[in-house]
Amino acid sequence: MDIKLGTDILYIPRLKKIIKNNESFIKRVYTEKEIELANKLTNSLYFYATRFTAKEAIMKATDCKYDFREIEILKEKSGKPTARITTNPDIKIELSLSYDNDYAICFCTTKK
Repeated sequence: MDIKLGTDILYIPRLKKIIKNNESFIKRVYTEKEIELANKLTNSLYFYATRFTAKEAIMKATDCKYDFREIEILKEKSGKPTARITTNPDIKIELSLSYDNDYAICFCTTKK
């Protein structure tokens, strides 16, 4: 079994500026299901920030083999984040997401 670790941290005001100045960014990075979940929130910025860090951490753990939209970060009814690579569902992913006022962070492990 091959287990790898990935981590990423993001300065949230930077992401806010990118989203504001680039209309196509969200559709290039997030899946339709992720956008649908974000649209249900009063403030979607933290949602987008944690998902972005998760996608980056997963890419690091998988040697950047995937496109952002191939990685989908959803959540269970309990609120626990879940992730899958749509083009490679055999990879098992565990995530830990967190954020504070200005930073979002993700740690992940992948198992194949």
